[in-house]
Amino acid sequence: MIESVKIVRKITIIKEKKMGIGIKVELRVEDIANSIKKLNKEDKETLLLLLSGKGKEIKKRLYEIKSKKVKTLSKEETFKGVL
Repeated sequence: MIESVKIVRKITIIKEKKMGIGIKVELRVEDIANSIKKLNKEDKETLLLLLSGKGKEIKKRLYEIKSKKVKTLSKEETFKGVL
């Protein structure tokens, strides 16, 4: 009779380097989940945006703002005529 069985789920990531040297990383799903649970609200929102596929667009927009290619609107300009 089996008293208890613990199922361990792992994610294996293999990244090949130019010279054929690989890096193997094993991450337990539970460890990833615990790390996400410990994130603050802002970091969870950032992670959600990155995982949703909108991360590249947001990164591009942030770069445009920092490099002053675009000008952001002030709160007053944004809500002009509304408030």
